[in-house]
This record gives sequence, structure tokens and C-alpha cells, in this order.
Amino acid sequence: METRSCEFRFAAAGLLFFCFTQPSLAFDPITSLAGSVISTAMDVRSKSEVKNDVGIDATATKRLMENKGDDLKGVSVLVFAQHAVLAGSVKNEEAKRKAAELVGKDKRIRSLQNEIFIDKAASGGSLASNLFLEKKIGATLTAAQGVHSVNMRWKSVGGRVILMGVAKSQAEANLAVSKIKSLDGVKSVKSGLRVSSKK
Repeated sequence: METRSCEFRFAAAGLLFFCFTQPSLAFDPITSLAGSVISTAMDVRSKSEVKNDVGIDATATKRLMENKGDDLKGVSVLVFAQHAVLAGSVKNEEAKRKAAELVGKDKRIRSLQNEIFIDKAASGGSLASNLFLEKKIGATLTAAQGVHSVNMRWKSVGGRVILMGVAKSQAEANLAVSKIKSLDGVKSVKSGLRVSSKK
């Protein structure tokens, strides 16, 4: 029993270390510690889409992290039902274009939206403050009646929030945006939520 406890603590510490050392990670309520209690029964994606989303995210993150020419470590990929949004900040237009080029090579992606901010002053907020706001958004949307946060993804870049995924109605999409805008630290919300009863 003691050995299992030690193994669990080691695994948890490793996961936390990974989360805090990978600035390219965006908040995903399915894979995050905070979202692990959310039932996947409300997920509107097919099993195939879930599998493809995991693959798209892993491939995109690897390509961005391995890129040598431009600093793309501040770029995240939000993926849902094989639709992808690039979020984060880079120092110039060329780096923004390069990120889209690298991620767009994946043929599994149905659509790719580039919402990366050009930030020459590197004022995209600290990793800790962005993660804190993302967790706060997660808790708020999860607690909001009428919002199915399991079908949404979000990223904060210095208080500028990118939101994507699926809402089952326009009212749900509006409510999610309203809830995020009400939080301290949020400067703006760019919503790319698609309204669909299925996907």
C-alpha cells in the first residue's frame, strides 16, 4: 500500500511539473486535473474525433516545440472535433505564419484558425498568471448551469481569452462568453464557438 501511495505521489508530481513547464499547453477540461471529474457523457464528439483530436494536439505541439527558426514556445493549439485554433503570442508576423504552416500540415484538421497575437514586447502575461486565469475560467464554466464546458477549449494570453469548441445553442455560447468576461483579469474574449446540436 505504501509503495502504491509513493507511486501515485510521484506520478502526480510529474504531471504537475509537465503542466507548468509546457507553456504551449492550453486548458482542456478533459485532460486537466481540475476537469478530470467531468463526465465525458456530455462530449458531443465521436470516438474517432476524440482519437484524432489527441493525435492532432500531440503532433502540433511536437512540431511547434521542435521548430528551430522561430520562437514558437508561446503558441498553443486548441483542438475540438478536428477543428483547430492557434492561440498564444509571437514576436512577429513571420513566426505567426510559420506556426500556421507547421500545424496546417496535419491532414486530419478540418479547419485551422490563427488567433496568435503579435507581441513584440513579450507582454503575453506570465505562465503562472495565464494558467491561473485558465483554471478560473474552467471552474466558472463547469459550475455554470446551461454551459457544457466539456465541449469547449480556452487559452489566456495576458488576459486576452480565446474560446473555441461547440455550444448546443447560441444562448449557451453567449452565456459562456458572458461568464468569462465577468472574471477579474479578463481583458477580452474572442469566441470561435460553433453552434451545433451534434458537433
